[in-house]
Amino acid sequence: MALVELQRFPGTPKERYEVPNGTFFYAWLTQNDSNLHHDLVIVRNGVKLGDDDELAFELSELDHIQIFDQPKGIISDILSPIFQVVGAVFSFLAPKPAIANKSGNTIDSPNNSLTGQTNTARVYKAKPDIYGQVRSFPDLIQESIFEYIRATDMDGGLKYVTEWMCVGIGEYDYSSVRYSESSLGAMAGAEYQFYPPGTVIPSINEGYSFDDVDGQEVPGQNEGDDFPVETATANTVVSGTYAGGQIAMKIVKQAEFDYFMGLVLPHAVTFTINVTYSTATGSVTTDATFSGTLISAVETNDGAVINPVRWYTFTMTDLNGPPDIPAAATINTVKFILNDNEALTVGPFFSPVDSAQLWLHTQVQLGGKKSASWKVVIWKIDGDYNQIPGTQQTFTYHQGTPHNSSSEVFYRTDKLTPVGGFGKYAINFQRTDNSSDASVLKVEEIHAVNIRTNVVHPTDTLVRVKVRATENALGSRDRKYNALVTRKTISYNLDTQTVDYTLRVSRSFADAVAHCWLITGGQSVNSIDLYGLYAIAESLPDSRLGYFDYTFDDENDSLGDRIQAICNAASVVAYWDDGVLTFTRDQKVTHPAAVFNRANMKTDEYKITYEATMPGGYDGVQVSYVNPTTNKKAYINYRVLNGVIVEQEAQNPNKLEIVGFRNEYQARERALRETKRLIYSRAKMNAKVFEDGIIQVGSVVQIPDIYDSNQQQGYITGRAGNNFDTSEPINFTGSMYVLVTDSLGNPTLRYPATARAETKYGFTAAIPSIQLNIWNGDTVQLPSRYLIATVEELDSQLWKVSSIKPNTDNTVSLTVAEYNDAIYQ
Repeated sequence: MALVELQRFPGTPKERYEVPNGTFFYAWLTQNDSNLHHDLVIVRNGVKLGDDDELAFELSELDHIQIFDQPKGIISDILSPIFQVVGAVFSFLAPKPAIANKSGNTIDSPNNSLTGQTNTARVYKAKPDIYGQVRSFPDLIQESIFEYIRATDMDGGLKYVTEWMCVGIGEYDYSSVRYSESSLGAMAGAEYQFYPPGTVIPSINEGYSFDDVDGQEVPGQNEGDDFPVETATANTVVSGTYAGGQIAMKIVKQAEFDYFMGLVLPHAVTFTINVTYSTATGSVTTDATFSGTLISAVETNDGAVINPVRWYTFTMTDLNGPPDIPAAATINTVKFILNDNEALTVGPFFSPVDSAQLWLHTQVQLGGKKSASWKVVIWKIDGDYNQIPGTQQTFTYHQGTPHNSSSEVFYRTDKLTPVGGFGKYAINFQRTDNSSDASVLKVEEIHAVNIRTNVVHPTDTLVRVKVRATENALGSRDRKYNALVTRKTISYNLDTQTVDYTLRVSRSFADAVAHCWLITGGQSVNSIDLYGLYAIAESLPDSRLGYFDYTFDDENDSLGDRIQAICNAASVVAYWDDGVLTFTRDQKVTHPAAVFNRANMKTDEYKITYEATMPGGYDGVQVSYVNPTTNKKAYINYRVLNGVIVEQEAQNPNKLEIVGFRNEYQARERALRETKRLIYSRAKMNAKVFEDGIIQVGSVVQIPDIYDSNQQQGYITGRAGNNFDTSEPINFTGSMYVLVTDSLGNPTLRYPATARAETKYGFTAAIPSIQLNIWNGDTVQLPSRYLIATVEELDSQLWKVSSIKPNTDNTVSLTVAEYNDAIYQ
């Protein structure tokens, strides 16, 4: 089929049409001219058609038609008469090392850390953005939460741990789900489920562990011989009040009572006071000891500015005292002894966050026919950790064993829904029976739990993993859940030249670029040359050369950095072409993109350097890649030894670490190509040219040595058949070949050139009939140029553009490196 390219306006992507062979061009044009202007510029195979040229020619697969749909007069402002202006290169897409592999810490995704991969919570970091196929270690999105599941009350209980993790942005296909190197499906009790973006997740238990709970043992009633834990005595009391089932004791501030001022309330205490009460035989004064709960400890003063008097007031409730002392007894001001009575109570422990549920995880170690009983007291607290009245609840539990002689550990999870509702809670534990070495109660952990229902993550793929934990693990272990995931991306149809937004699994760099630019970056489809991008991908001799497998995990990686990293894996460079993101690949070319000679070059800055040894002192190349089987780094080594490339590690290799390499074929091709470049690209040139040197980085151009007389150059002054008139005299030595630029600046292929008998200012060559620019000082200011030399000389004049720097004087400074077809053989 013939290729027809239509550009409707400068800076817009070219529309491309594949027209069947045998189609008459004029008939095709008239059928598609509904949106075209009458003023067109048509170029057929590099030759601009004139107003009188025949358009009803038959198209074949050799035809390349370019149509510029622009008003007359504009085309000369948009396109240089000699060279097509390509535009400046992206400043952030200029050739540079691609995004480097990162070290294994919480800043970077463990997908990119090839040692010690674990599932980590990368808080406040970018979500993984995976392209291609990688071994993914998903990020934790919340704390691990577990529960003990028991078939009956007499069952020991099995511990099941649930992890919620984020695979990354977008949708993925997955396989080979593992824990470390073991198949997750082979683990007893293990299950997993992936949730693509937009999936409604019925419920997620979001748990937060109590930081201060870690296997505390709850003592039995028989372990209370060391009471009181703390005591304080006041021999002078300011006042004592009994009312409403509570006793309040006010004393002058004493350091001995500071301990009780710092307690978290409520707190179990005993206290002794001196009371007087009436009996049938007369008044009785005695010391009375009460047990109760300290609910308030307040410090006050008399308000004096200098040396104020300070008081402590303690209020107790839930009183339990001598039964013969009436409520009307008078509290005397001669004694107050306060004792801490909570040595047998474990806690209180405090919620780390507000929650609707509390999950209590306990373990009871029991011998044959043994049991344990305990109570749990919870109460809601405010921001100052004070009890909110009316929220205290008491729960009682009992665990027994049916065994007569054998011992067993019983694991329980008791789920509480407090009557106080959503909020923070304090919890304490107390055994209500005796303990022994055959009856031990431990508080393993507590979770504050919120249950989220109908959860939707519109942009992320999540995975839930549930596994049965080891009962008696000998040590802690990292989370190492992983899966082989492949990103689903959009694509592009070369035939219809439209974006295909259907998501499919892909490892293609072209699909990664399109998806990253259009979907992740949110850019316009008109700002990227997708046809050129996918034409490069389709032209690759092996699809593996276009694979890109990598995880972007840093929000500081710009869109441009990401695009160039993707392209670099396929040896592609991205650049701006009239406001459109365009692409070119480092590969063999059939002819140069432009020709420079003394007519459009300046002598200042001109310099050619040649390295007698290989560039940089390197004697070989080492390319690293990620082995897809082991997920470890592997290396391809080539060395130049006595002018021959051998596969072995070099003494001083040029080490290339290219992100996105996950297959040996791709790494080997790149390593071999870069090794050949050491041999065949040793010369470099600096040149200053006129503004028509604004071409793309990576272009191959023809630049002669302006001081070499055998590399002859100038401009065409006329043509008659195969006879060309030139501005400079030509000396023929040996077999000479010539290149000529057409009216658009496109160079022809090389053609044999011979001398003309009647003049030295010309040559004879069978060059096809192309449109030439012949200088007339008016409408044509820049004439077509020629370059004539031997084959060897022409080959030595081929250069690849390394960098472009526009100058303020309308010139362009180029840095170029020697080009040689042997690099790509």
